[in-house]
Amino acid sequence: MTEPGVASRAVAVPGLAPPARLGGARLRRALRQTPVAVIGTVTVGLVVLTALLAPVLAPYDPVAQIAKPLLSPGRDFLAGTDEFGRDELSRLIAGARVSLYVGGLAVLIALALGGTSGVLAGFCGGWVDDLTMRAMDILLSLPALVLAIAITSVLGSSLTNVMLAIGIVYAPTFARVARAPTLAVVRVPYIEAARALGASAPRVVLRHVVPNVAAPVLVQTTVSLSTAILTEAALSFLGLGTQPPTASWGLMLSAARQYMLIDPWIALFPGGAIALTVLGFNLLGDGLRDLLDPRLRVE
Repeated sequence: MTEPGVASRAVAVPGLAPPARLGGARLRRALRQTPVAVIGTVTVGLVVLTALLAPVLAPYDPVAQIAKPLLSPGRDFLAGTDEFGRDELSRLIAGARVSLYVGGLAVLIALALGGTSGVLAGFCGGWVDDLTMRAMDILLSLPALVLAIAITSVLGSSLTNVMLAIGIVYAPTFARVARAPTLAVVRVPYIEAARALGASAPRVVLRHVVPNVAAPVLVQTTVSLSTAILTEAALSFLGLGTQPPTASWGLMLSAARQYMLIDPWIALFPGGAIALTVLGFNLLGDGLRDLLDPRLRVE
């Protein structure tokens, strides 16, 4: 006979690892054992701090023409100036805010669309699962950048449309990541017991499914942030993303094409900023996977 408290108790189920819970001491110990996570955290932290403090850190107005065009890096302009005489360092700092803003909101859109769809598909099963995942398969069959270009071309060039396009492009990935653990947890006995005791579907999902989905979705979020920043830079490079005179790393790379042979530094700085940020988020994602994946955790 089923005990009345079974719906609210944590139940150990063979074959299904519990969601990771890292306390303060355990988290510090795990970070020491995972230097990749530390490097990624520090890198991402510096980029985020730069974006948050952009108005304070930027030595000049990023859109103001204050010097001769294409000045080499020097004492007054540490990263030189662009083709309009704007300070490159100030534009790099301002570009960090644009990249993180667009990438972050785009990933939140992808998480909302894809994560919700994946959990519902895995929880409901049947025709809901088939219909949802076939739609996601269609989106996944198209190259991400090509699909983003197509959506942005239809909607128009603006930051809002870029975020929406990137969110739609990466939603199927979140759907697959959320669906797999959902399928695993809905088959365990305590889910059936909770349903038998009259627990509503939203309560079962929030109390039992979401905690098991959270860890892989968190890892995917950090990885998707890197690809979203890359996609935003690519769209801006093609003239479909951030529009002048707003500072954007992709836009700065696009403008630098004409001057790369005579002034290579003008492309080096924004390219390096993109590479460093993408690397930081990828390292952070790998570190989080090592910390949160029950198959990789070492007690």
